Amino acid sequence: MVSQLLSSLIRLNQPAEVYVVNIDHWFDHKWQYFSGKTLGALGVWKSRLTIPPFDPGRVIREIHFRLHSATNSYREETRKPLHIDQWSVRNLNRYINDVSNSAVFIWYSSNTEKGDRASLMVYVVNSEGVFPWYASLVKRDGWQLNKVRGISRAQLEAMRN
Repeated sequence: MVSQLLSSLIRLNQPAEVYVVNIDHWFDHKWQYFSGKTLGALGVWKSRLTIPPFDPGRVIREIHFRLHSATNSYREETRKPLHIDQWSVRNLNRYINDVSNSAVFIWYSSNTEKGDRASLMVYVVNSEGVFPWYASLVKRDGWQLNKVRGISRAQLEAMRN
């Protein structure tokens, strides 16, 4: 499903870059705008999106692709990781549009075959702004959409097909 969605997102947005991050286990919708913690305990959610402060220990794999105009294809490239080991407060100013002004960022959960839920979060960055959305799925006779935030169910279903 992640591959289908990613193909649709690339076709619809034609970004210069694509970031794909596999996160250990399910995560909920609160990560969509979560920026980090201050004073060691107080959560901060900002309207200007930052790189979600997932602990690097939860990152199973992070891949970066760049569009090469000569071939109009995406190639994997090495890039500094998005998720770095640092104090949470330092993430409060790591804005996603400082990473790229034309990108699709996608985070998805792992270990879904053992559990009964999965999660997916996308940030689309382009000249018009940053557009985040989140979806969770539950396993009931196959994978079914559960919660969606920042995107309609109809839009998400259209991208899945």
